[in-house]
Amino acid sequence: MKMQPNILVITTHDTGRHFGCYGVNTVHSPAIDGLAALGVKCANYFTAVPICCASRATMMTGRYPQSHGLMDLFFPPFGWEMKPGEQHLSQILRAAGYRTQLFGMQHETGQVDRLGFDKVWHAGWLPAPAVADSVAAFLESQPAEPFYAQVGFYETHSPYGDPDGSRGVFVPPQLVPNQPARDLLAKIQGSVRQADAGVATIIAALARTGLADNTILIFTVDHGMEIPRAKWFLYDAGIEIGLIVRWPNGGVTGGRQCDWLLSNVDFVPTLLDLAAVPIPGNIQGRSFANGLRGVASPPPRQAIFGLYQKSESRCIRTDRYKLIRNFNYVRANWAQVPADISDPARNFPVWPVELYDLVVDPLEANNLAAAPEFTDIRRDLSNQMWDWLEAVDDYILRGSPAANYYQPAIADYRIRQQK
Repeated sequence: MKMQPNILVITTHDTGRHFGCYGVNTVHSPAIDGLAALGVKCANYFTAVPICCASRATMMTGRYPQSHGLMDLFFPPFGWEMKPGEQHLSQILRAAGYRTQLFGMQHETGQVDRLGFDKVWHAGWLPAPAVADSVAAFLESQPAEPFYAQVGFYETHSPYGDPDGSRGVFVPPQLVPNQPARDLLAKIQGSVRQADAGVATIIAALARTGLADNTILIFTVDHGMEIPRAKWFLYDAGIEIGLIVRWPNGGVTGGRQCDWLLSNVDFVPTLLDLAAVPIPGNIQGRSFANGLRGVASPPPRQAIFGLYQKSESRCIRTDRYKLIRNFNYVRANWAQVPADISDPARNFPVWPVELYDLVVDPLEANNLAAAPEFTDIRRDLSNQMWDWLEAVDDYILRGSPAANYYQPAIADYRIRQQK
């Protein structure tokens, strides 16, 4: 009889794809890069929300924020929470016979008891190496199998620790490559290095205990870095995230790359599919297990969708185009980001509708929404977005208080309804 796989999920905070294996050569991330060299790296994986709580709730329920209810932050003064009856991955796996363990941070709820973990090892904001030591102790205790271990590192959230510029410093293109920017990115790189040390400890413990081959080991991120036009925004720098999976017994190996367009709402059904656990009927994500296994099949989706609640923005992204609707733009507060790292020439205005050709304009600088030659593309993407908003029963279709772009957007929607 085939043994049920163990599952171990490691997440970092605010890191996007800022790792060596994703092309940032100045970052010291040998353990994460080594995991990619042995497992499968997803190259086009995105979050549905560029903020922690809503992103993680989406990842851990397989349902969009409008459906699970946690559309922003759970802590005061925001106070969002998942709706009663929403199932977290830990609850689904516990019902399937898994022993569930939480290490480090979680940001899915202010009431951790509702998540269904058999044991919470520590809920404080400990450094990644300390959290990883607890994971190693658990693995070395010869735990009953199968187990689900959820490991949350606080890194790379601000405030940051010691900087690391030993390989130089990569400054993302939306920032001015000046000394304040390099100082900030060196601190982020130091935080990545600390997170990587935690990953190394866990990988070593899996190998030492003989659990590596039958453990689905996952490394992923909640959203983009805390820099301008990234976290808190629906531009690619805010929603692009890393995902690396390794499971030797399940054929998820070989240093392969999956290029399918994927969303973190697809995380739960994919993991359940790999582990042969029944997928609940209300799951809105789509399994990409075939992509991880290297099975030739059509990708599960042609577009991903996202939202940011504070600005009441919604987006659709395909392999080539991005459409953003800003219903109520509220400029983010960059209080923790040095003002002089953001180039006014690169702080592009925000419009009611934004349309970008990501192939020729990866920085999303040239808004094509009003260009006549892109009318058909804008209409097609808008229709797909309206379909999604209807499917998830987004309140934005029924009204929005103080939404300065709401009426123009809804006028466009009414035209669609008349067809």
